[in-house]
Amino acid sequence: MKFCYFDESGTGGQQVAVMAGVIVDANRMHLTKDAWSELLAELSRIVGVEVQEFHTHKFYSGQGIWKGIDGPDRASIISAIIQWMADRKHRVTYSAVDREKFESIQPKDGRLSDLSIWRTLGLHTALGLQRCHQKESKTKGHTVLVYDEQVIEKEKFTDLILNPPEWTESYYGRAKKDPPLQQLIDVPHFVDSRKVEMVQVADLYAFILRRFFELTEGHDSPKYADEIDRINEWEEAIFEQTISNGHIYPKKGAPEAAMVFKQVAPNSCA
Repeated sequence: MKFCYFDESGTGGQQVAVMAGVIVDANRMHLTKDAWSELLAELSRIVGVEVQEFHTHKFYSGQGIWKGIDGPDRASIISAIIQWMADRKHRVTYSAVDREKFESIQPKDGRLSDLSIWRTLGLHTALGLQRCHQKESKTKGHTVLVYDEQVIEKEKFTDLILNPPEWTESYYGRAKKDPPLQQLIDVPHFVDSRKVEMVQVADLYAFILRRFFELTEGHDSPKYADEIDRINEWEEAIFEQTISNGHIYPKKGAPEAAMVFKQVAPNSCA
C-alpha cells in the first residue's frame, strides 16, 4: 500500500498552477517521517526558532524566520531536500494548469464545466496514479490520497473521486469488471500540513515546478541573477523522480481523457 501526499502552488490567481504529489510506500513511512523531523530540527537550530512547518514561498524569498539565511544557503537547502527525496527513492506525480488556457477552454468543454482549477489538478493526478499503480500486483498499488486542508474544495472533490465522470475511464482503460479508480483507497483525506510532513515536501515540489513553468513560458521574470539556472537544475532532478510521463501527459496513443488535461497544461508540459 502507498500514500500520496499532495500540495499545490499557484491556485491563488497566478498564471500557472501546479499540484505535486509525493508517493511513499507504507512500509517505509516511519523512516521518512523521522528523517524529515530531523531536518526541521536542524533548520530550527540554524534560525534559532522552532520550525513547525516548511512554507516554501516564505523560505524561497527569505521572509519571516528565514531572513537570516542568505540566498545561496537557502538554495543549498532546497538542493539537499531534493537529493534527500532521491536517496529514499520516493516517486512523484504532478499536474499543471495554465490559467489563461483554462479560462478560455472551460466554457467550451463540458468535461471541465464543473471543475475548478484545483479540482482539475486533483482529478488529473488521481487518474495518473490509477493508471500507474493498476499495473502492480495484488494490493501493492493501493493508494491513499492525502491533501493539505481545503475547506472550499473538500466536499466537491471527495464526491468527484467517489463518483468520477464516465469520460475519465479512458484515461486508465477501466475494465468493465472493475469499479472506477479501484486503486484509490476510501475517500481523499484532508489534513493539517503542520502535522503531516510529506505534504510540506509536496509544497516545495509544486512551488519549484510552478516557477519552472512560469519562467519557461515567459509568464514571469527571474527574481535573482541565476534563478533560471537553479530552477532548471531542480526541475530536472524532480522530473527524474516522477512516475513515467506516459501516465501524466502521454504522447503516443494518448486516451481522449488525457487530452482534456493536456489542452489546459503549459506548453512545456508536453
